[in-house]
Amino acid sequence: MKIKNLSLKFQLFVGYLIFLTFIFLISILFWRFSIQIEKEVDYGEKSSEFLENVLEMRRYEKNYFLYHNKSDFENLKNYFVKSKDLFELLKPQFIKLNPEIKVDKMEKNFISYGNLLNALTNLNPKDRYILKIEEKIRNYGSEISKFAESIKIKEKFILTNYIRSAKNLFLFFSLFLSLFALTGLLFWYKLLISSLNTLEIEVKKILSGKSKEAIVPPEFQHFIDTFKKTYFTFLETEKISSLGKLLFSIAHEINNPLSNISTSIELLKDENLDQKFKKELFNDLETEIERTKNIIHSVLDFYKVKEKSFVNLKNCINNTLHLLKGYIPSRISLYLDIPDNIEIWGNKSQIQQIFINLIKNAVEAIKEEGEIEIKAFQDGNKIKIMVKDTGEGIPKENLLKIFEPFFSTKKSGGHGMGLFVVYNLVREHEGTIWVESELNKGTVFYIEFPLKSKDEIIKEEVHGTL
Repeated sequence: MKIKNLSLKFQLFVGYLIFLTFIFLISILFWRFSIQIEKEVDYGEKSSEFLENVLEMRRYEKNYFLYHNKSDFENLKNYFVKSKDLFELLKPQFIKLNPEIKVDKMEKNFISYGNLLNALTNLNPKDRYILKIEEKIRNYGSEISKFAESIKIKEKFILTNYIRSAKNLFLFFSLFLSLFALTGLLFWYKLLISSLNTLEIEVKKILSGKSKEAIVPPEFQHFIDTFKKTYFTFLETEKISSLGKLLFSIAHEINNPLSNISTSIELLKDENLDQKFKKELFNDLETEIERTKNIIHSVLDFYKVKEKSFVNLKNCINNTLHLLKGYIPSRISLYLDIPDNIEIWGNKSQIQQIFINLIKNAVEAIKEEGEIEIKAFQDGNKIKIMVKDTGEGIPKENLLKIFEPFFSTKKSGGHGMGLFVVYNLVREHEGTIWVESELNKGTVFYIEFPLKSKDEIIKEEVHGTL
């Protein structure tokens, strides 16, 4: 099973488990090592005590042979007993840690030394001299003290090695643990960034209308599903909101032809009307009915989802302005400068949605008298469009935020989705949009769409089906 096929949550759990296992093993190793050092320290203390007792034994031995003081002899015997007891206690450690030391020989030296001490109490000074008791005691004492000193040196060497090994081991595992932690963090960071990058790509696909292609890590699937529902709900909400603001204009536009139709019908009820005048009234009825049908068709075209086609930009904007006619107050002047032959490859309803939102924002930005200018021209392989108003303008600090969802500069009534929808619809049509504005001087939106030929569209469609 590949790592990428595992969920991010499971990968982090496994990594955390490995890290804890590694820490647990290191802890056991250091625990056992600390126990060994503790034993060595205890052994070292006993060895030091053994050496101190032997040295005291030798000191009182020397004093006794010099001054023959009875108290020195008693102290000599006491320290000998202590030294011999410690020797017996430490003998297993001597054999285990210092196998090269001849413990049996040293044990015999202690026995001989003790026998000679006992002999001193029963012999007079002359017999001691003849039997060379004092000389023999000094010789055995010297062997014992040399042994005690060698044990202390050896133990100090072993303990020093243990401490040095512990330091090296601690340093090694500290470096290894740091490297392990750093590698783990980089590894999981890379996985997390990879998952977040995938999430970002799929969100962009949704925003560009390609949600069916979205493939996300399992742990983000719920987020993506929720985002899809929320995003498309807001798209519909924005469209309905825009349509709602057009109702006043549409009602006004439909009311005029209906009033004319009603008037003509009332006149036709008169049987004494001249035939010529009747004919004129019937012509007026046909004209007003056709006018009403066109208004209704414009609304249906706006709300109906269609496939992409070549959309005549001038007709599209004129149709949009016709829908907004009742919404735009008389204090605002409209100027159009759009060539007849400019066509955009796209969805007519969505292109209308772009300009409805931009014009609606321009109208709301102009509080007194003002102007809205819409200009378009072809520049190489681009179609460039400018929507300019003389409204209040946008603060400089807000210019980078106006295309973000839920951001609105309106004090009330704004939900911050209008320009977000515009931005994504422009992107969906492979275009770009940006804005320039200055407070109290107005705002200009610039849009660029790619200029496409029918041959290019055919090639793209053929390529997309392969």
